[in-house]
Amino acid sequence: MEAVSDAPSNGAREAEEEEYRAQVARYPRLSDAEQARLLGTHGREREAADRRLIEHNLDLVLEAAHERRARGVPFGDLFQEGTVGLISAIEHFAGPSPQFRSRLRLAIAAVMADVLAQTAQAQRNDEAFVTACRLLESAGRLLGARLGRAPTVAELARLLQWDEGRITVIREMLDGARVVHDQELLDYLNDLDADDIRTG
Repeated sequence: MEAVSDAPSNGAREAEEEEYRAQVARYPRLSDAEQARLLGTHGREREAADRRLIEHNLDLVLEAAHERRARGVPFGDLFQEGTVGLISAIEHFAGPSPQFRSRLRLAIAAVMADVLAQTAQAQRNDEAFVTACRLLESAGRLLGARLGRAPTVAELARLLQWDEGRITVIREMLDGARVVHDQELLDYLNDLDADDIRTG
């Protein structure tokens, strides 16, 4: 069975990036003098100044998102997260500084790095869970055929050399996936089983 990908095509990704690029182009980079003036404001004027500084430094977010666009996180999500980093950095920036844009770049990069790391970890967790499900299902079929009945948790744990608690948790999660018709997970398991049959 061939899985159908929900990932956007290259054309769709490029169109999304171009849409953000067009929005950012409405806010050209400020002159150094204007930037210094805005950073030097205080009180009520600072809120409006921060808004302008955010808008006119979105090019840094766009640049950072473009550099990281092929790392597993949608471009729009990277842009949004990077904007959060930009906003936080500007709101906490005190006074004019020649290092202003460099420090914004670092803040944006730090937020994006965190998002990418979390996404990579989530993907590893998903892959580990699917692998564990596959092993548990295979062990259940193997033992069931040998015993002529459904194996117990203790028997599965001995075969897999897992803790019984792990068996129980994975079984519950797999049963839950079936109940809510998590077709993506089940299709993936079926695909792996089909591959085993073809290569076995």
